[in-house]
Amino acid sequence: MNSTFTGINIASRGLYASQVAMSVTTNNMSNANTTGYSRQEVNQTPLGVAAVYAGQSILGNGTEVTSVDQLRDTRLDQRYWQENTRLGNWETKSSALTEIESVLNPTSTSSGFSTVFNNFYSALESLDKTPGDSSTRNTVQEDGKAVCQYLNEASQELTAIREDENCAVKTTVDQINSYAGQIADLNSRISQAVAANASTNELKDQRNLLLDKLSNLTDITVTEDASDNNQMTIRVDGTTLVNGGEANELEITEDSTNDGMYSVKWGKTGDSFTTTGGQLKAELDLRDGDGTDSSYQGIPYYINQLNKFAQTFAQAFNEGTASYSGHADGYLSDGTTTGIRFFSYDDTSSADFTAEITSEGAAAAYQKITAANISLSKDIEDNVSNIAAADSSGGTDNANNVDQLIKLVKDSSMFNKGTPEDFYNSIVSTLATDSSTAQRSSTNATSLVKTINDRRTSVSGVDTNEETATMTKYQQAYEASSKMVSVWDELYAKTIAMVND
Repeated sequence: MNSTFTGINIASRGLYASQVAMSVTTNNMSNANTTGYSRQEVNQTPLGVAAVYAGQSILGNGTEVTSVDQLRDTRLDQRYWQENTRLGNWETKSSALTEIESVLNPTSTSSGFSTVFNNFYSALESLDKTPGDSSTRNTVQEDGKAVCQYLNEASQELTAIREDENCAVKTTVDQINSYAGQIADLNSRISQAVAANASTNELKDQRNLLLDKLSNLTDITVTEDASDNNQMTIRVDGTTLVNGGEANELEITEDSTNDGMYSVKWGKTGDSFTTTGGQLKAELDLRDGDGTDSSYQGIPYYINQLNKFAQTFAQAFNEGTASYSGHADGYLSDGTTTGIRFFSYDDTSSADFTAEITSEGAAAAYQKITAANISLSKDIEDNVSNIAAADSSGGTDNANNVDQLIKLVKDSSMFNKGTPEDFYNSIVSTLATDSSTAQRSSTNATSLVKTINDRRTSVSGVDTNEETATMTKYQQAYEASSKMVSVWDELYAKTIAMVND
């Protein structure tokens, strides 16, 4: 037979279960707009036999709330973190390459390389017509200086962008350490909560939100051990970043072999840090990638290309090529042979630069010229009369050497990609391709991350309409259980009255 108070016990459990469910639903609705919050759900189970009387079992004893679980799809979380890493990589590269494009290929054609270089070419053509005109010589000097200044400024701006990326590396490493420390702390708090039979849902939400942010910075592999109080382990390229309540911080030091740039190492072991994706990978690629050995074509690659242009063009213009004589082969208007170099570096005089060529060899001497330091030689800077227009005697009307220089400037064999202008345009074309690839990949990654996150939200997000319907359902269940309590209270009252009579 049933226990005397079985009915009210069952009804009371129903009241409690409905009350808990309404509280959970209310909590869901209040956090509908809370970033990182995962919808929670009450799990109930029917209670079985409470007692056995005279060999007969009771067939039901109401309901029991076993847990309040957050609704998440671990597989979607893993996919999100994977694609978010890819997004962090391409977003960072897309932004930086767009900035580099503004340096090497400005939207204003009046300030672009082609304009500056063609002005220099036109000035040489004018000098070819009036080699004795001082104003024309001044124009050649100024336009030659403009070519140098263009390369100087482009190199300086690229170097500044590289310095910015270096600072960004430090900032990103600090963020990674911060997130890792916070996750380790949450792991410890979750472990304590599990041991105390307390809810861990909100703590897990905080941890997952940090993982979302961390995955954008570097590639992570996440594992969670349910048998060990839900402890989480995070690895980066096989090395443990977080293990339970401990975080393995990263360290940065200045690398004297890499222009004083920051190197990233693991704090505990001192081993080099490597990553295959995320914002930090992009920053390192942009800062250090020189395009050699299949490495990324980052800022050093484009600086090196500008240096190659400056060195090759300066040497060809000064020394001549197999097809054309150079400035050093020319003569002054009085028939004096000079050996003066038109281009140098850091305003070095032609005599000093010639001495370096003699002692070190032309190849080594011209390696000292970079896009950052190329300049007119001091001789040309100080006196435009030192521009060697003639190829021998002949006075102010001899412009045969200028004629050779004009042909040299358009020499398609100077570079392996054509004329000087063709070579520079190939640099811009390569950059445009890299930038376009980064932008396209960033757009695709953004779309994919959004799609995956929408799917995550469909599982863990709060739908206020759905929660309202759920609240109504549990409210009705609560009212029904309340009614049953009233009914059983009335039955007990009558039963007790009958016994007393």
